[in-house]
Amino acid sequence: MTDTQIASGTPLVIAAHGTRDESGVAECRALAERVANKLPDVPVELGFVELAEPKIPEAVQAAVAQAPVVSEEPTEGEQPVSAVVVPLMFNTGGHVREDIPEAIDEGRGGARVAYSAPLLPDVRMRKALDRRLAETLAAGEGREQWRSRDTAVVLVGRGALVPDANASHYTLTRMFWEENDLARVEPAFIQVTRPSVPEALTALHAQGAQQIVVQGNFLFPGLLHVWMTEQVQAWQASHPGVEIRIAPVIGDCDEVAEVVVDRYREPLDEVGLGEGAPVYMSGLRLQGRTVLVVGAGHVAERRVARLLDAGADVHVVAPNSGIQLTRMARKGLVNLERRAFQTDDLDGVWFVQALTNDPQVNATVAAEAEKRGIFCVRGDDGRKGSAFTPATQQAGGMTVSVVGDRTPRRSAKIRDEVLRALQG
Repeated sequence: MTDTQIASGTPLVIAAHGTRDESGVAECRALAERVANKLPDVPVELGFVELAEPKIPEAVQAAVAQAPVVSEEPTEGEQPVSAVVVPLMFNTGGHVREDIPEAIDEGRGGARVAYSAPLLPDVRMRKALDRRLAETLAAGEGREQWRSRDTAVVLVGRGALVPDANASHYTLTRMFWEENDLARVEPAFIQVTRPSVPEALTALHAQGAQQIVVQGNFLFPGLLHVWMTEQVQAWQASHPGVEIRIAPVIGDCDEVAEVVVDRYREPLDEVGLGEGAPVYMSGLRLQGRTVLVVGAGHVAERRVARLLDAGADVHVVAPNSGIQLTRMARKGLVNLERRAFQTDDLDGVWFVQALTNDPQVNATVAAEAEKRGIFCVRGDDGRKGSAFTPATQQAGGMTVSVVGDRTPRRSAKIRDEVLRALQG
């Protein structure tokens, strides 16, 4: 190993918030067990920011103690990655940005610990919410079936001091509305910021809503869900003519477990675990050249925008597409074909990105690209592609790309040094 030292079986630490609710803690532990079953050769530890045991520093210590031994001597200036921490949280709020990194530093000793990203944005998290909504709309226990198009929803987020986290909830609200054919969806927050749950309910009532689902974007039972329920009950007491159902939390499920597994793998992919050698950095000149994007989700939308900025002739193939890509196609910015991938889609292509939610489709695209000598990025498993997309930012008239290991202190240091140099 040359770029950095890492071994298969690197332990995983799941960093959860914690709750005094015993059922919430139990469901969180069940999810950790589900993740462990999906990673049979990986030690999995669970730690909490607060309100439950063990705390994150203890979990990190336990994980580091189980790190596999790397047979080769470390490259000068590099250490083996002894564990990966995945925050079991939706967005980049205060816990993700400050509390968890501090807890990692407290528990890692002299070991190197990689830190991954929170759960959103990921389509599977929306699918988990969609499933809970469908359960709430369904008939049962003396209640009738509600049609989605006749139903309004208040989608409740935690609320944070970090504007990006709150903005992410607004984006989720919009996607949730469009994907479920609902009459209306209003965002709300349980703490820190507005609109509150009663304010969102009042807004829907003013628009004529008579049946409303209140759905918390919460992972596990706990105080947030209790507060939400109390606020709903208090509001309904003064609005007896409105029917309200409260959806269950997301809970222990395959969708969340699969996202955690992918978040665990991402920083390992970046430092060279598994297939492939360290990357050779290069800048692609794509002006006027054909680039194929297979898939039309959120990741594809972001990548397509960057490819267009680079002057590429972008072709998109996907059975369905979101609003942004549809608008791009209508404006003639991209060639969009709503169908499944075919091998002849690669004819005349310089570069391809396989960005579907189906690993088999992505694998097929990558294999066919390999046969034709076309570099391919795989959105689901970077190790199995022949290229990947680095973190990129433009500043000072230059494009800066950073390939790192998501260690927060190191990444922040490099970022700051590069920006200072460009601004200097």
